[in-house]
Amino acid sequence: MSDRAEKRRRKKRREMLRWVRSLLIAVAVALCIKMFLLDFIRIAGVSMNDTLVTGDVVLATKFDYWFSSPQRGDIVLISVPGREGTFVKRVIGLPGDEVIIQGDSTFINRAYYDEPFVSNEAREDFIVVLGENEYLVLGDNRYSSHDGRDSDIGLLPESAFKGRVRCIVSPFSRFGGV
Repeated sequence: MSDRAEKRRRKKRREMLRWVRSLLIAVAVALCIKMFLLDFIRIAGVSMNDTLVTGDVVLATKFDYWFSSPQRGDIVLISVPGREGTFVKRVIGLPGDEVIIQGDSTFINRAYYDEPFVSNEAREDFIVVLGENEYLVLGDNRYSSHDGRDSDIGLLPESAFKGRVRCIVSPFSRFGGV
């Protein structure tokens, strides 16, 4: 093999190694972003109708609750102790709140709480007083949502919050904030 051919072979090999290294770095960065910063979630189910519907893909930020607590009205990603997967719900009750749901009306600490995102009545009346580090999350579709009113989900600690939904990214016809 000539010296010239050997140099070309080495040059191709170095170029191939640069490509492989660049690809590995890109994959590592993408995995870190997905694990710690951002996630895309496909909505499955009717519990957040009409705000989010089955098939919507949403962008969620995972760092929101590293330095602050969930706020009333946030649409959040939660993990539920004893259940697999991540769920999307809305924060309604904060630590120390008294939450009363009667028909299509919600009262927080005895004051009416306007919820323009709720389009139907709750399946039953509900009352709860939240303790320290307890949050109540509900679906916007109050009639057909499996949420904090159910005993297997219940009131959640702050550690159950995994991120905050920021916007719908697909389908493009529904693109935008939530």
